[in-house]
Amino acid sequence: MTRQGELSQHWYAFKVFFNKVFEIDREIRKGKVETYFPVVKSYKISGDHHRMVQRPAISSLIFVRCSETEVWEIQQQLYGRVMLYTHKTDGTRIASPIDEEEMRVFRLVTSVEDERLQYLDVESVNYKEGQRVKVLDGPYKDCVGYIKRIKGNRRLLVAVEGLALVATSYIPSVFLERIN
Repeated sequence: MTRQGELSQHWYAFKVFFNKVFEIDREIRKGKVETYFPVVKSYKISGDHHRMVQRPAISSLIFVRCSETEVWEIQQQLYGRVMLYTHKTDGTRIASPIDEEEMRVFRLVTSVEDERLQYLDVESVNYKEGQRVKVLDGPYKDCVGYIKRIKGNRRLLVAVEGLALVATSYIPSVFLERIN
């Protein structure tokens, strides 16, 4: 008899300590587990040399797609270096799966190379007050999120509930469709 959630795969999130996202990513992927974390690319110039440098956009967050059993094994293996996001149900700690559609949209938005993407603290913006919309065209086509004015510009906010929030660059209103 298998435990519920043992065979099905979901996205889960880990808080990564000591800003070691790349190192933790390599260790997790050794176990053939899919991982994701948004990266920011920049160019460093020293003398005549230009080189591209990547850093995690959110320095302490990595997502994994695996079974519930595997996510607890990863937590055990990396104990002290990561913390699995969990919630309590009936006094028992349960791994918190992330909604598949939320994760799809978050990955879509954060994979667009746009230096104007803005990563925000989840607590700093109450994005549910804004109008929920779907983007009809442009690099964020088919993304769903909430509209919020930030520094005078209309931005699409996309979230993984309670974990991460990203604001896109300006999106023209003709590219937006209201969702009830």
